[in-house]
Amino acid sequence: MQRRTMLKGGLGVLAWGATSPLQAGVVKHLLGPMCSPEQGAAPALQRTSGSINGFDHEYLKASRPLAPRFFDPKPRIIDGFPFKNWFEGDDYEDDIPFHTQQNNFPSGQPPKPSEEIDVVVIGGGISGLATAYELREYNPVVFELHDRFGGNAQGGTINGEEFSLGSAYFITPDPGLPLDNFYRALGLHDVVRVDESPSPVEINGTINDDIWTGMGVPKADIPAYEAYRKLVEQMTIDYPDVPFPEQWMIDLDRLSLRQHIEQEVGLPIPDALAAAIQAYCYSSFGAGWEEISATLGWNFLAAEEFGRWVLPGGNAWMANRLWEELQPLDDNDPDHAPHLRPGRHVVDTRQQPDGRWLVTWKEPDGSYASLLAREVVMACPKNIARAMIPGLKQDDEARYNAMRLNRRAYLVANVIMSQPIPDSFYDIFLLENPSQFPQNEVEAGQFWRYTDVLNGSYTKSPGGEQLPVQPGVLTLYWPLAFEDARFTLFLGDPILEYGKALTSVLDNTLDLIGMNASDVMEIRLARWGHALPEARVGFLADGIPDLIRAPYKESMHFVNQDNWALPAIENSLLDAFEVAKTIRGRLG
Repeated sequence: MQRRTMLKGGLGVLAWGATSPLQAGVVKHLLGPMCSPEQGAAPALQRTSGSINGFDHEYLKASRPLAPRFFDPKPRIIDGFPFKNWFEGDDYEDDIPFHTQQNNFPSGQPPKPSEEIDVVVIGGGISGLATAYELREYNPVVFELHDRFGGNAQGGTINGEEFSLGSAYFITPDPGLPLDNFYRALGLHDVVRVDESPSPVEINGTINDDIWTGMGVPKADIPAYEAYRKLVEQMTIDYPDVPFPEQWMIDLDRLSLRQHIEQEVGLPIPDALAAAIQAYCYSSFGAGWEEISATLGWNFLAAEEFGRWVLPGGNAWMANRLWEELQPLDDNDPDHAPHLRPGRHVVDTRQQPDGRWLVTWKEPDGSYASLLAREVVMACPKNIARAMIPGLKQDDEARYNAMRLNRRAYLVANVIMSQPIPDSFYDIFLLENPSQFPQNEVEAGQFWRYTDVLNGSYTKSPGGEQLPVQPGVLTLYWPLAFEDARFTLFLGDPILEYGKALTSVLDNTLDLIGMNASDVMEIRLARWGHALPEARVGFLADGIPDLIRAPYKESMHFVNQDNWALPAIENSLLDAFEVAKTIRGRLG
C-alpha cells in the first residue's frame, strides 16, 4: 500500500477476508463428510476433438473467477437452515495438498517437454493473473490448481447477485499512481462503490455506529479513545509503506501491534476498544494484535482511513476482469493455447543446463506433462513453492527455511437471502460482550463464531439481472486465529460442526440488521486451509522478505501476498508490477 498524502476522516476498521475460530484442539471424528456435487458446477475436464488443443471449451469457460453458482437441489438442513452440502474455496475431500513434494514420477524423472514458451506463471490468483496481464505480450501460460481461477479472490453469482468467497475489498488508490492506473485500465472505476464510513460494532445486541470517536462509551473511557484516534491519525501521516524503507519501520516491527498501541496510548485500553481492534486483526490477519507486527498491523489499520473500494462480488470482480483480459492470448498464440489452464497441479520445476526451466504438472487423469519456459513466476504460497523446487534446500537452505511461513485458516459463509440487504452498512463487527472477547491464541481457540458480517450486496453489478425482488447476500467472516485450525476444516464432518456453530448465533445477527430466518434461502461455506500468512512480530526485522522475494537462479520469480506477510491486494499487485518489469528487461 502506498504512502498517503492526505488524511481523510473516520476510523474505518474493516475486514479483508477471514472470520472466527473453532474450539481449541477439539476435532470430533464423525461420519465422513456428506459430499454432493454442486448442481451446475464446472464439468469434468476432458480432452475432446474440436476444442482448444484438446481442452474442453465449457470447462475453460467455467474457470472464470466470478462464476455462476447454483442452489443445491438437495441442501443439508442444519438446525432448520438449508446448507450447500459441501465447501466452496478449498474443496478437497480427502487431503490437504502440498505438505510434501508430490513429484513421484513413474520413471523417476519428469517427462520430456511437449512445448516451449517464454513465461510460465504458477498460481492463478490475483498475483498470478496480474503478472500474466502485465506480461501478456509474451503470451504466458498460467497454471491453477483449482478448477476456477482467482485464488482467495474467487466469487460467484446466484440469482443475479454477486458475492465473494474471500477477499472482499481494497483501499482507495492514490490518483495517477500505478495502482490507480491499473484499476482504471480494467474499468474498475466504473463499477466501484466507495465506503468511507467508520465501521460500526455490535455490543450486547446494539449497534454503535462510531465507537472509534468515543460515541456511546463510558465518560471515563473517552480519553483512551481520543488518544487512540490521535495515534491512528499520526500513523496515517507516518504511514509504514511497502517496502518499509525507513529504519523506524524495521524497529517498530520488533513490537507487537498491541505493545505499540498500549505504549502510545498510555492509558488502560477499554474492553470495547480492545475487542474492536482484536476483531479487526482476526478478520484481516487471522491473528491477534498481540501476535502481529506493529509495522504490518499499521500498514492495514492506517490505510483504512482512505476508504475502501468495494466491487460486485468483492475482489473476484478484479480477478474476473484479469481473466477476461487474458482470453485473447489463445488467438494471439494458438500453438500454446489454452494459456489459462485450470485444474492443473504443478509438482516440479527444475532448471536445465541451458538456463530454461522444465515445469511439470499432473493432469486430472493422474498423468504428467512438461513444458520448457525461459522465465518462471511462482505466484503461489511459499510453502507450496518450496515443495516444487527440487534441490532448493541444498542450494539455498536459508531461503528454503524462510519459505516455511506460518499460515492461518479461515472460513467464509455466504447467506443467500430472499430479500434485499438493508443499505445502511457495509461491515459490522460483532463483539457481543467485549470483556469476554478473546485476547490471546488460547482464548481464540475457544471462541467459536464469526467476527463480522458484511453486506455482500453492497455494490450492484451494472446491467445485472433485475428480479422483482432482488435477493441479497450476507457474508460472514470466520477467522481461525490459532495453530492447526485448518485440520478442523478437514477432519470429521466440518459442514455439520461449523454449520451448528453458525446457526447458534445467526438469528441474533439477522435480528440485528432487521432480517428474519425465513428470509434465508441457502448458506454456502467456503474454506481456505492455508490462506493467511502470519504477519508475525520480527518478520521484517529478521529479513524474511529479502530472502523469499529475491529471484532464484535469476529466472525464477516470486509474487504472492505472503511476500510481505500481508493479505492485501495492493502488495500482490505492486510485486507483480515489479516482477513483470524485471522479466521484460530480461526477455527484451
